[in-house]
Amino acid sequence: MDILLLVSLVLAIMAIFGLLVTALRLRNVSQRLSSAELQIHSLNENLNALCTGAVGVDQRVNNLERTGRDLAHRQESIESQQQDRPYGEAIQLVQQGANASRLVEELGLSRSEADLVVMLHSSK
Repeated sequence: MDILLLVSLVLAIMAIFGLLVTALRLRNVSQRLSSAELQIHSLNENLNALCTGAVGVDQRVNNLERTGRDLAHRQESIESQQQDRPYGEAIQLVQQGANASRLVEELGLSRSEADLVVMLHSSK
């Protein structure tokens, strides 16, 4: 009976030792799980911040593109007005009696352009 008691005691000690090892492993796994959850939470916050920032950048890029298109349109409009301007002035000068030579000198028109404007808009 002493052997049976001794075997039971050894088995009980082994069971307790096994439970302790299992408890330590469980605690280690629990700590790793907590650490992983913290990392996931941190990564989620970073991802949300990046997404929010990306939306802001996208809006700024859209605004810059719109501004660029508006500026290009305005520049085209100004260039068109500047190209038309000498002819408008030339017509006014011809209606006031200017000749082709004056248009060439004052407005920088070519001789043929000045002659054409005088021919079309002269009241003579």
